[in-house]
Amino acid sequence: MIQTPEDFCQWLQPDASIRSVQKSLYWLLSLRSARKKRQEYQIFWLAKHSGGYRPVAAPSLGLKKVQRGILSLLSVGEVSPHATAYQPGCTLLRNAAPHVGQPFVVKLDIANFFGSIPFPAAYAAIDRALCRNPEIQSSAKASSAREGATESYNAALSFFFATLCTLDGVLPQGAPTSPLLSNLVFFPLDCRIAAFCEGRKIHYTRYSDDLTFSGDFSPDTLIRFIRRLLCEHGFLLHESKTVIARRGNRQQVTGILVNDRPQAGRKFRRRIRQELYYIQRFGLSSHLLHEGRTGESCAPGPYLHSLLGRIQFVLQVCPYDREFLGYRAYILQQMKHYT
Repeated sequence: MIQTPEDFCQWLQPDASIRSVQKSLYWLLSLRSARKKRQEYQIFWLAKHSGGYRPVAAPSLGLKKVQRGILSLLSVGEVSPHATAYQPGCTLLRNAAPHVGQPFVVKLDIANFFGSIPFPAAYAAIDRALCRNPEIQSSAKASSAREGATESYNAALSFFFATLCTLDGVLPQGAPTSPLLSNLVFFPLDCRIAAFCEGRKIHYTRYSDDLTFSGDFSPDTLIRFIRRLLCEHGFLLHESKTVIARRGNRQQVTGILVNDRPQAGRKFRRRIRQELYYIQRFGLSSHLLHEGRTGESCAPGPYLHSLLGRIQFVLQVCPYDREFLGYRAYILQQMKHYT
């Protein structure tokens, strides 16, 4: 049973000596210092599809191993069935499927999603998850007063884990624990949104920070409710990304058209067809040269992997598309020459 941070270090290194466990504990406790914890991260800037860049904080190998251990202990936490990202077996198609053929599709985006989840919210979510894990023992104080609604299950361990899973007071995008924790934090909000939608026959799914609603309803009433609920919990809507699509317009959910049946976007498929046409007619090297693709990421091998990934996305949505099954077979054959 794990009750203390020292127990966790022992659990994480079952074959380690007492001295090694104590050394690991001392290091992890030192990360309560914001300065020392920042030294365990490397910051990258990734381009966003909508323009601009987002920071990604990659933890050191040692901290990443610790966070993965925490992740396994939190995996029993409650995640809403409406949350379709960061879950085993969940796909973009599962997120889009409930919205096929609906009169209205409303898409809302949460601004700075991970950066809007503060330490207290992470702490509370972790504590709820630990309460459900049979490997975790409650603290003595909590076990003697479980009737109190505000009583923590294991305050010391929850605080310890929350410290190791946050950076500068929020969830860092790039830590292995952040995706699951975001779902655990958002679980109460998912429940309230689902209750609102159920009485109005609105379909609801959430893919990370993308909230999608569909059905026959008043979009304005829904948006006001979501805006107010998010604000109560420290989140803000990215107002410029709000989309209301009626049946006669293009209805797209996480890259998948849902007007009549799930299908990858027309421009997306047309671009792949065009690339395959030029590769087959002029050869891969000439195509890359003509496109002006230079650098390591645009070498034949990485380019083919990227192209295969886009083809696989189309087939994930439409598994029996003969045209793209043929493209996949062709690219796999070409990749044999660059492995």
